[in-house]
Amino acid sequence: MKLKLSIIALIITLTSSAFAQFFMANAAVTVLPGRVSVEVFNPYYEPIICNGQVFGQTITGPVFTAFFAEQLMPAGSYRYAVVSTNAFNRFVGGWADIHCRFIR
Repeated sequence: MKLKLSIIALIITLTSSAFAQFFMANAAVTVLPGRVSVEVFNPYYEPIICNGQVFGQTITGPVFTAFFAEQLMPAGSYRYAVVSTNAFNRFVGGWADIHCRFIR
């Protein structure tokens, strides 16, 4: 019985600690008529890896998206992502969903 409880506790600990490394990045989103740009900054003293998507909704309704995966960000660095459109179908809103993790 103690062995089963120990194995279950070990599995729960290992699986939960893997998810605890991911965190939401604080992204600065700028919406212009022809472009949605996102800026991510690494304020930590160690490198991180980020994954994310940038979304921009146009005045006619469609949502354009761009993504980046496994971007290495050294300490104090920035990363940018951009979604563009033409002058006749301007953006009215934009947002980003960016998750980062430490390299450990």
